[in-house]
Amino acid sequence: MLFRFSSLFTTLLPGLLLSFSAMSSTMVMWEELIPPPTKEVALPALNQDQVSNLFAVLNYQKTSLKREMNSEETQQYEASKLALSESGYDADELLALREEALAVEHIRLTTVNTDLELNDVTIPGFVVPLEMDGMLTTKFLLVPIAGACIHTPPPPANQTIIVDIDEGFPLQDLYKVVMVSGDIATFEQDLPISFIDGTEVISTGYSMAAHKVNYP
Repeated sequence: MLFRFSSLFTTLLPGLLLSFSAMSSTMVMWEELIPPPTKEVALPALNQDQVSNLFAVLNYQKTSLKREMNSEETQQYEASKLALSESGYDADELLALREEALAVEHIRLTTVNTDLELNDVTIPGFVVPLEMDGMLTTKFLLVPIAGACIHTPPPPANQTIIVDIDEGFPLQDLYKVVMVSGDIATFEQDLPISFIDGTEVISTGYSMAAHKVNYP
């Protein structure tokens, strides 16, 4: 599954770019932290009926691993495979291509982009605070969606940056975009984080030594 960026972040993006125009550092967007696919998997463009038949075959095969299928289910399965065959597709070949594409996408979303030059950059995002010094936040996770890790599943590791800012900054709102400037480095780790409803292990792909955090 492709990672979906926050609709709030997308809505605010034009204003963020405008406020960034006066800065001297290079703007980095979250998509750039995702490496290109290791290979291209050519998936055919199926129509809605073909997609429905393919998923009927997939669901049958998955269910048949758990229980014995009845004759009606088997007939529907065979009919779906036949319909695909008559339109020029082999169901098993399509499912193999799907698995290959999913594997390539999984690798892409769980590895870091080592080809980037990430010194003196600025990136917008949302804060998940980790450490405080009085009223100042000194360590936090930066993520591309509001409330990530708190009310939603965490984003992929290459969409999670652990940020240190020695002087700290006053956190205003978890749902307001911040602009973070500094140096980003690849830094893969699993970090246990305690929330109100328990502890969750968050995977990070990057670290950032920040020298400035501000609200646009």
